[in-house]
Amino acid sequence: MMGTVFRSLTYALTLGLMALGGAQAQEGQPPAVDVIVVDGLMSESWPDDGVVAFRRGGMVGDLTLSFAITGTAKRGLDYSVADGDAITIPDGEREVWLSFTPLADSLVEPTESIRVTLLPSPLYKLSTKAARRVVTLSLTNAGSKPSAKEAVRFLWQAGFGPSADSVRDAGLTPENAESVMSLGFSRWIDVQFRKPLGLHQPVLEAMARSGQQVYWDAKMRAWWAKTIGPYASDVLRQRVAFALSEIFVISDRPDVLSNQPRGMLNFYDVLVRGAFGNARDLLKNVALHPCMGAYLSHLKNRKADPELGTFPDENFAREIMQLFSIGLWELNADGTPKLDNLGQIIPTYDNVAITNFARVFTGFSFGGPRGGNFWWPPEDWNHPMRMWDEYHDMAPKTLLNGVVLPARIASQPDTGVAGMADVNGAIDCLFQHPNMGPFLGKQLIQKMVTSNPSPEYVGRVSAAFADNGKGVRGDMKAVIKAVLLDPEARSVAMLASPTFGKMKEPYLRAAGLARAFNARSRANIYPLAYLDELLGQQPLSSPSVFNFFRPAYSPAGPISDGHLVAPEFQILNAVTAVAGPNYFDSALRYGFNRWGDSNPSRVVRPNLVGEMALYNDIPALMRRLDLVLMGGMLDPEHHRIIREAVEAIDDTYWDWKRERIYLAIYLISTLPDYAIQR
Repeated sequence: MMGTVFRSLTYALTLGLMALGGAQAQEGQPPAVDVIVVDGLMSESWPDDGVVAFRRGGMVGDLTLSFAITGTAKRGLDYSVADGDAITIPDGEREVWLSFTPLADSLVEPTESIRVTLLPSPLYKLSTKAARRVVTLSLTNAGSKPSAKEAVRFLWQAGFGPSADSVRDAGLTPENAESVMSLGFSRWIDVQFRKPLGLHQPVLEAMARSGQQVYWDAKMRAWWAKTIGPYASDVLRQRVAFALSEIFVISDRPDVLSNQPRGMLNFYDVLVRGAFGNARDLLKNVALHPCMGAYLSHLKNRKADPELGTFPDENFAREIMQLFSIGLWELNADGTPKLDNLGQIIPTYDNVAITNFARVFTGFSFGGPRGGNFWWPPEDWNHPMRMWDEYHDMAPKTLLNGVVLPARIASQPDTGVAGMADVNGAIDCLFQHPNMGPFLGKQLIQKMVTSNPSPEYVGRVSAAFADNGKGVRGDMKAVIKAVLLDPEARSVAMLASPTFGKMKEPYLRAAGLARAFNARSRANIYPLAYLDELLGQQPLSSPSVFNFFRPAYSPAGPISDGHLVAPEFQILNAVTAVAGPNYFDSALRYGFNRWGDSNPSRVVRPNLVGEMALYNDIPALMRRLDLVLMGGMLDPEHHRIIREAVEAIDDTYWDWKRERIYLAIYLISTLPDYAIQR
């Protein structure tokens, strides 16, 4: 696998060197010069500069180029730019950049233009292509709606990244980014709240009805269908569900669950439904699901039997506190730890609490319409577990913060009413605990926006959890809005903060690449399993209940020294760092499937029609890819290196037009900048 990456990088370097050699001016002749747009999208509400590049053939001696700046935008009023109307390419360089910084004002104006025209000189020859002599940048008004770059950035936080721009559009803006720009952030979220529920289990059932074999990998077919398929419209719900799946963790690693794809998808749909519901219902539904019962062993967990010397299993009791609700340490509302009189952190629970919560979660067996006995009911993985009072501990239980559950009397006949009263009391105890808002809220921020949110950011999300503005606690819609609309999430100033942002999870990077080019299979089937072997993760396949990475993971070095965390870096290693880029290269050329498929109609291929139309206009191709993959934040130096490597591929290469597209996408998608969400 490493050989593929090294060959690709060597290939790009070789092409770049060839481009350098080919750009040398003929001896005694003035060099050819041109101007190109590196980044032509500017907005008063976004501090990212517009950039043009001045290029020449050859690299010897200083060369000063003259240009004129015109257009409807006013220099010094609408934008700032270096003084003068000339720029020098220094000896040993072949390209320099001129940056245009947008200036905000209070005027409501239409989109304005900045035109840069190269002027003739006896020192150089102007390009023979008109598009390389005169270029235009656009400057949009600040307004109340987000710019294209703001929208793309938002879609990485609130979804799986931007989708491809339609080939019917004159511009470059991805289709779903245009929706964000039109609606604004808050209204876009509201529209997402009203989208039809995109459940996963029906995808599996449709497979079964069509006569397809249903194995464990059906889970991944459903996940990808709901992430990149043509009917994947509720992207915010799916993105939140994915985040929740890394908090309320179950895994197919145990054999008992690897053979239950229906049940696993049924559990995932609990998270899909709960993404826009109430956190109390979510916590209870997770606790009652048989897959969770099997994974953390409270399925058929029984009350203590002193004669046999048996005691209730404590596995789930521990994890529902530590991982699913309140965490290990008492927290302030802003997520910072509370300290005792000696300045020490305070545990949220002790072994006594674990023992009592374990007693709460006794008496569960399989439920559903045929769940008629505790010991040998049919295994029903699609309905909540059933409580049996006969096997539930009926004695009083002391939980947390003074909550005491009274002694219960078993129901007759045994309908589990008494045991469920204990369960509801325990769920209420955790849900009302002051830790749950900051504990859950901070993790959602980390998984969707930034690894190191400020205490103020966490505090605002925690406040939304405590009260949605209508006196309701745990409203997930209010929490999601607080996470995504917080000033820290939306402020462009945070782009300049070295501690803001996060590494995109490798699986989400792959999904983003597929969405960016509207990857589809002709059969509308998405058999994209086994990607964990390359990317280090796969939904519902975590190596442990602690997920693929821990929220507090901090790599050794500057991050750890700065008392910061970078959770996703826990799965970045010598294997995934190489296998991921290899996979991207293979996905572009042969499809996103882990291996080829005997049925070509099931190969998930990117749609590169729009990119292929630009094979002979590489600067335009680069701008298109920059926006959809990088949110318009591609560094000009990277732009130059990749552009030169791509332009060096000519008709002496087999399938050279397509190779240009492959190389441009591959090199951008393997940049560290693509891996980091800002």
